[in-house]
Amino acid sequence: MKNTARLFSVLSEPARLEILRLLGRKEGCVSAIQLETGRNQPNISQHLRVLKDAGLVSSRRDGKKICYFLADKNVKGLLSAAEKVGVRI
Repeated sequence: MKNTARLFSVLSEPARLEILRLLGRKEGCVSAIQLETGRNQPNISQHLRVLKDAGLVSSRRDGKKICYFLADKNVKGLLSAAEKVGVRI
């Protein structure tokens, strides 16, 4: 139950849900996520670290950039199911 509670804690932050939604459409680096969300780089990096530590996102290096993507297709399904029942993400 502790792991489930931690997962829901991670998902309770609207900024993280927004980042997950974006990464569900396509992978992106911090600067791309910054443009999409209007949030600053330190804020996005902090949220990505939490998401990565929770196992929801993974990353790969592309030259000097680090690109992020969903670590598990179930995350995309969870976000889609939430939107279907009226949870706005």
